[in-house]
Amino acid sequence: MMLWNRNFILVNLGNFLMYNAFYMLLPILPLYLANQLQASESVIGTILSLYTIVALITRPIAGFWLDKVARKPLMMCFYMFYISMCASYTLAASLGLFFIIRFVHGIAFGSATVGINTMAVDIIPEERRGEGLGIYTSSTSLAMATGPVISLFMQENGIPFDTIFIAVFCVGLSGFLCAANIKPRKDIERSTRKFSVKNLLLNAGLPEAAVMVLLTFGYGIITVYLSIYAKEEVGLTQGVGYYFTIFSAGLVAARLSSAMILRSGRFILVFALGIISLIIGFFIVAFIHNPVAFYSSAICMGIGYGLISPTAQTMIINLGKDTERGAANATYLTFFDLGVGAGVFFGGIIAQYSNYSTAYAVGFAFTIIGLIYLLTFIRKHFKTHRLR
Repeated sequence: MMLWNRNFILVNLGNFLMYNAFYMLLPILPLYLANQLQASESVIGTILSLYTIVALITRPIAGFWLDKVARKPLMMCFYMFYISMCASYTLAASLGLFFIIRFVHGIAFGSATVGINTMAVDIIPEERRGEGLGIYTSSTSLAMATGPVISLFMQENGIPFDTIFIAVFCVGLSGFLCAANIKPRKDIERSTRKFSVKNLLLNAGLPEAAVMVLLTFGYGIITVYLSIYAKEEVGLTQGVGYYFTIFSAGLVAARLSSAMILRSGRFILVFALGIISLIIGFFIVAFIHNPVAFYSSAICMGIGYGLISPTAQTMIINLGKDTERGAANATYLTFFDLGVGAGVFFGGIIAQYSNYSTAYAVGFAFTIIGLIYLLTFIRKHFKTHRLR
């Protein structure tokens, strides 16, 4: 069946612009807290980590209701809620108000991301799901590569924070308009499950989702502590941002190149190759400290996460019924964020008592355990329980 149709293009644009707004905010909020609200480093870390924690709790609940009621109207409500909160930072005149806005924005982000991911799964033909999700998730990678560049350029050129927040809202609004023009499928069967804790996640996909905690632990360390590590242990004081550009290039290249392999159903092969690439990347940052190795690791990391992310998501979706797509997406995203959050929290503690190389070494060890877990348990579990 045809993949590149009007709906597929619109859901990619909607996802790209949603995440572009997210990544535009990411690098400037710490600056806003420090410069405008005079927050300390510990307060900044606590407030910003709250976003991930709240999103973790929200996603399973959002996934349940996306399976239960008409999907597109609910997804649009989540999306509008999310972009409205982007503009609300203009009202954050105190730490207390900022805390409340960040908390509510975490709820909105967790709901909106599950919503648009589930719409994407509905739109992509089942026989091309792995390929389609590989392309779809590339739009998130492109947002990660462009969002921070735009907002930091604006901030460095003296544009006020409130103006940047409005610009973020406008980017998100453009994505909302794209999503609003998606034509939902009319044959989507709704779930009849009752609301309960056990129905919030896809139980059949928990083993496949659990490995993401091991694999994204190091990702959390990269996203938050990379610049400090580069300065203190590699000796780089400029050009650290290029790491994320290279990382994003690796992500996009891996997701696009693996699309056809996933179409053939060779999930375990792609998953294993992705983990091996991560093992190489984390070995480099943990044990080799020079600029060439530093930037080389970005390629390995990008390729690794570019391979495992759409593969894991597709596998978990294929373990659930069509009425459980929201729960499946929530399960994948929840465990992904759980690993990232653990990396951010424990990475800082490890670095405090040792150094960032040790923290990356822990990430290196976890990726090896993840590969063993994939080959010894997940491979058999997926083969036995997959529905498609």
